[in-house]
Amino acid sequence: MSIPGKLIPEALKTLGKDRATVSYPKDKRTMPDRFRGAVEFEPDPCTGCGMCERHCAADAITVETDADGNVTWCYDVAKCMFCGQCEESCPTDAIEMGQKFELAGSDKPRFEERYTFER
Repeated sequence: MSIPGKLIPEALKTLGKDRATVSYPKDKRTMPDRFRGAVEFEPDPCTGCGMCERHCAADAITVETDADGNVTWCYDVAKCMFCGQCEESCPTDAIEMGQKFELAGSDKPRFEERYTFER
């Protein structure tokens, strides 16, 4: 069977059904509970252990501690693969995968989140 011959039965199956796509950005869908968007970080429970940095395969997270004991946690969303490994490895639940997915842009500093806190 030729390619058009294969497509016609598939096209006929979808007639009368709801649209598979939406008119984005006018019509926005809600993301499912298990959706993995940009990382959300809460500095209060963070101990600065660096487990998230060690388990990040994309090197999107860095954790640095200075001589005064200040911890700087940095997340680069442009490098992130949204795998969720940082969330799984965090012993204090300071990291969770958020619902934010509208991340396009050309301003590089906009892609980086940086938190500095004392430990």
